[in-house]
Amino acid sequence: MNSDTDLAGKKVLVLSDNETFFMVIQLNLQKGLGLEVVAPASSSLKQRESLSKDGDFDLIVVAMSSPMSEPVVALAKASLAKHIGQVPLLIISDRPFDSDPDDQIAHLEFPFNANALHDKIRELLR
Repeated sequence: MNSDTDLAGKKVLVLSDNETFFMVIQLNLQKGLGLEVVAPASSSLKQRESLSKDGDFDLIVVAMSSPMSEPVVALAKASLAKHIGQVPLLIISDRPFDSDPDDQIAHLEFPFNANALHDKIRELLR
């Protein structure tokens, strides 16, 4: 398993349907693992599209707190669907989801604890 120092400098794009949920994830990634979070939830569509085109991130986290939210729709709206299979993807939701290691897609059940989030991210970024 990688040490957290191996994760330093890695960039994570976080999409969320809830600003508070986004902030909890951001703090966990920055303070807990030393990762850089790019394109916060409050970023403009133009900023997110620019990042999407550049692909300047090592992981995409799609965090859905509402049972009505669809991770695939969030990816499509942010023009990120083309990165599926190219960049590891972590979907956090309360809906059952089958992970696909071959396409670098993982799922974390919502609600979750910080250790489970850290372990899943370490696994995806190794």
